Amino acid sequence: MMHYDSPQVTDMENVRALNEAFLALLRGSSNARERLSGLRDDLARRLISLSPRQAERLAEAPFLLFSFRERDERIWNKVFDLDPNQDLFFATRPVHDDVSRLIAAGLGFIWQLARQNPYSLRLLCGATVHWCEQISDNTLIQILSFAAGRHDLLVLRLENRTEIWQKLLDSGIHHRPDVRRAAHITVLQTVLTQPDAATTEVWASAACRTSLPTLRVADTDED
Repeated sequence: MMHYDSPQVTDMENVRALNEAFLALLRGSSNARERLSGLRDDLARRLISLSPRQAERLAEAPFLLFSFRERDERIWNKVFDLDPNQDLFFATRPVHDDVSRLIAAGLGFIWQLARQNPYSLRLLCGATVHWCEQISDNTLIQILSFAAGRHDLLVLRLENRTEIWQKLLDSGIHHRPDVRRAAHITVLQTVLTQPDAATTEVWASAACRTSLPTLRVADTDED
């Protein structure tokens, strides 16, 4: 039997921090609705208007709430086809806005995990083996140079799945830890199984077996 390392506590802490940064970006952005173009209007308004406590609860989801379009080959072939000899100096230019900073932080985390534990990366964002391998085969500078200025790279995960976001914005922010954890795990299984029907049984089984570390004792007070 093959052994796969589950995400570590530090991995989950980074996922939570990235999720919190993404939700803060949505709440503080004047054009957040553009980034939620695929989400139904009432759910988009709900997501943008989450209270800080509700955002913390949603950020506990054991996967990235945003996506870097991991399965969009049209976009990612551009970076994977980069000439390794080209001048990448422009990639070192300072980042000046919150979107670019979040993209750089998220891709840096993904790149490191792709090299250290690609199985965990697939659990956290539902990416394919091939995508993880290609990410790890490129340098971080190459990845970030491609992403520079590409604000369209950052999108809401499963934005067209109304039933998923209804669950996340209801049970997924419930004051009871067991209720919201059940909602998060249910959605995690969707993240892992829906993009590729051929791997449904394998990834559903993996999600059920995975023992994700608990980050903190959740509160039990009402909203």
